[in-house]
Amino acid sequence: MPGSPWCAVPALFALCLPLVPALPTGAPLGACASLMPSHSGVSPQTSSSPHTLAAAYVNGTVQVRIMGPNYGGLLLQGREPNQNVAVGNWSMPPTNTKVISCFNRQNSAITHANTNPKDANTVYTWNPPPMNNCVQYVEFVATVAENRGRYWTNLKSDQMKINCSGAVRTFAGFALVVISTLVWLAAF
Repeated sequence: MPGSPWCAVPALFALCLPLVPALPTGAPLGACASLMPSHSGVSPQTSSSPHTLAAAYVNGTVQVRIMGPNYGGLLLQGREPNQNVAVGNWSMPPTNTKVISCFNRQNSAITHANTNPKDANTVYTWNPPPMNNCVQYVEFVATVAENRGRYWTNLKSDQMKINCSGAVRTFAGFALVVISTLVWLAAF
């Protein structure tokens, strides 16, 4: 019956329930291709992101940082430019993050393990793919969420040329491998 005090009780109870952030323990595998969070009723920000992706090649791996204000959630992948499939893999996930296996590729993406703050000092370490899956260029693509209601998608790093595990990328290096192989064969 309209105006009944019994109608107000369920409404008050609903107001007392805590708001639970969507997927506080990381992105689902279903988000791997689109990098879109499952934050129902919330759309990505349309303004320029205050976050940028910085990538640096260090000792055969790439160190990626998300620059800008603190953030709670992320989904980060290395991809060939203009492709929607992750390449390479992530190692040693920093505190408050974890690796997931997108596209049936082990540790091919990194996401948040909780919504604790992460900052520009958080370093994500990416390993290039092995020789049989070698790519020449990679860019890092991410969705970054400051909180459940405020996130940006399709953030990209600059493209970078990479050396795959065991790959020879210079003529001098190729010549050295050929000469070493010929010397080894001549010994037999």
